[in-house]
Amino acid sequence: MFRHALKLIWNRRRSSRLVVVEIAAAFVITFLLTAFAIELVGNYRRPLGFDYENVLSVTVQRGDNVYSMMQSGGESYSETIEGMLAALRALPRTDTVEPMPAPYSGRTMRFNLLLNPAVVGTTTEALQAIGTTLVAGRWFGPEDEGQTYRAVLVNRTFAEQAFGSDASALGQRIDGPFVDPFGVEQPSPREFRVVGVIEEFRLQGEFVPSAPAVIERHEPGDERGYQTFTLMLKTVPGTDAGFAGQIVETARSIAPDWNASVTSWEQLRASSHRNVTLPLKAAATIAAFFIALVVMGLIGVLWQDVVRRTQEIGLRRALGAGAASVRRQIQLETLVVGAFGVLIGAAIAIQFPLLELSELVDWASSVPALVLSAAMILLLVLLGALYPSWLASRREPADALRYE
Repeated sequence: MFRHALKLIWNRRRSSRLVVVEIAAAFVITFLLTAFAIELVGNYRRPLGFDYENVLSVTVQRGDNVYSMMQSGGESYSETIEGMLAALRALPRTDTVEPMPAPYSGRTMRFNLLLNPAVVGTTTEALQAIGTTLVAGRWFGPEDEGQTYRAVLVNRTFAEQAFGSDASALGQRIDGPFVDPFGVEQPSPREFRVVGVIEEFRLQGEFVPSAPAVIERHEPGDERGYQTFTLMLKTVPGTDAGFAGQIVETARSIAPDWNASVTSWEQLRASSHRNVTLPLKAAATIAAFFIALVVMGLIGVLWQDVVRRTQEIGLRRALGAGAASVRRQIQLETLVVGAFGVLIGAAIAIQFPLLELSELVDWASSVPALVLSAAMILLLVLLGALYPSWLASRREPADALRYE
């Protein structure tokens, strides 16, 4: 029967050409969406490197401009930040307060370091409070104070990409030429030396692949030159939302002319997830409409084909073919046409990982995406053939005599 189906399809290749192209296009779209989804799910299941529950981001902003602040040297600015830290630590619902940029809110890159990593300036206390795991070396400590180097921690991804193993990263210098605002390379003002390796630190969130990250030790005066500064405040479990207002009031009591705002890391995480998944949902909706149109078009083509083949089907019934046999023939022919479309679509889809056209489509996600996409498209093709094949099975031998 399969050879007979191939022969019939070959004889009607012109009428099947458009259907094959539509199926191939539907396969490519399904493949891309499936590969994206597999990659995002794989990233989501990897360790994040920190806890986001019960953690607030406190952003404080000085009212005057950066130029006047830099002229004054920033001493009063640093003193105000230290005063805020002390006042916030005294609040009854506070567990830990330390300088630290919020995750999920943008990537801070340092181009004078190896691999151009994401860089976060914070303290040992902050990292321990959010559950960051140290796998080699040590945390920041008193021995780093007053040194000619700047102590940094790197994540495992950075260590493996830069040095090949965790142990070899310890004690390494990771800074390079410093590029000034005019694009001229200058010697780095200070050496950056690795003192420890952490398991992971995915600043951009769960859906972003693991990337090199550097944690530099926050030192007094680091806040100079910045008009906006961010603190990490970890609350005790069970703290209600009203605590945010108390934080703002406390910050303003130290610096009445400053602005302060509070956002939970969970809110930042939810916003980041929406930004990632919304385009995928929109693309999936458009793809679903397109595939539905392909299936409806396939049903129409098969229906018309059944009408044209009334004599052939009636003759088969007259020769003893049962209704089930006719249904299987129509369904098999449709599956063969769908298989041709899938093969053409697979030849196009495989170019994405082969030519590295997208970071989200690699070989790890492409292989299962090819299998799943082929299964989904062929299943839809089979579903589209059910009604036309049922119509064909109802043809009686007498229909062939009445057909003109």
